[in-house]
Amino acid sequence: MRKPGFLIPCLFALAVLTGCNKDTADKYVGEQITSMKEKGSDSFAALLEEGIAQSNEAYTLQFPEELREPYQEFLKDSFNTVTFEVSSAKKKSDDTFSVQVTYTPINVKRTTEGPNREYLDTLDNTDLTAAASSIIENDAGLLADSPVHDDEVISTLDVKKKDDAYTITKDSLDAFVRQAVVNYMEPYNQVCDIIDTYDFIKSYLNASFKGDVAQFALHTDRTEEEALAWYEEDVFDPPADLSSAYADRYKAALKTIMSQCQYTVGIPKKDAGNSGYTVDITTVPNKSFADAYQEFESGVYYSLDEASAGLVQAMEKYAAAPTFGEETTLNVTFNSSSLLSANQQNSELYNLATTILLMP
Repeated sequence: MRKPGFLIPCLFALAVLTGCNKDTADKYVGEQITSMKEKGSDSFAALLEEGIAQSNEAYTLQFPEELREPYQEFLKDSFNTVTFEVSSAKKKSDDTFSVQVTYTPINVKRTTEGPNREYLDTLDNTDLTAAASSIIENDAGLLADSPVHDDEVISTLDVKKKDDAYTITKDSLDAFVRQAVVNYMEPYNQVCDIIDTYDFIKSYLNASFKGDVAQFALHTDRTEEEALAWYEEDVFDPPADLSSAYADRYKAALKTIMSQCQYTVGIPKKDAGNSGYTVDITTVPNKSFADAYQEFESGVYYSLDEASAGLVQAMEKYAAAPTFGEETTLNVTFNSSSLLSANQQNSELYNLATTILLMP
């Protein structure tokens, strides 16, 4: 049978953990939990730092500084849904007590995952701070109205006494907070997962067509030099029968043509099996490369040098005045398999690339 105790109404925020003239260690613990609910606690900041570190390791996009304060408030809102029962203190030594606290932890993921999936299906904002702020504001309402709790657990808080003052040890308090709020980073992670994927797809296209490799390097754990080498690899090799005197001009013209490609990345959606994403990519096909080759092939040349000059001159002409087709939108799958097959003809990403830049 549980020892007689008293209930702490639901909450958990930021707190001052030292008090004076407390009658008993368990009474002190109860008053401190109440104080934490009203004023907050450094343990919330510590809990958030742990979560941020894990999220920043998982995603290329980093947790926005502007989100720290509202997310700590969200942790408080989460803890507010928990009811605590503080049992009588046990004396461990002259200056140390243990106090057991019984409660059912709030599971943030189970509380919010259904509505959050619906929210993400209609997400129209790729600003991480704004989107995450919106979802945690909405989720705070879900926590208040329909919290979902895990099974009952008991935490033990270590309390030190010096003279007439009690103090809860930081380690036991931090562990208590960590156990009371489960899956607390899930709302942020769900948003960051989508926007991080959007950022990857955009950086992949920017690196592929424009040589803008800085963000792509971050997403793929490359140095910028390695990412630039990936961009240069094979793509700009001139035709085998092009005179070497025109190779550099050919390469420069093709880079300029590709840099003028136009595309807009939509907001990705997770596929039904959660194994990847689908995304709408809208492009105005760049016809310049194909038109340059068509113009070149309509000419008559009497030597390799003349043919080489004719091709390069046509490409330079369209690099200076590019031509475009009609806007079109493709729904494309992004996952590990599609990326590995990107260079294979008839694959989705190959088809995307040759739609963005029409080939001769």
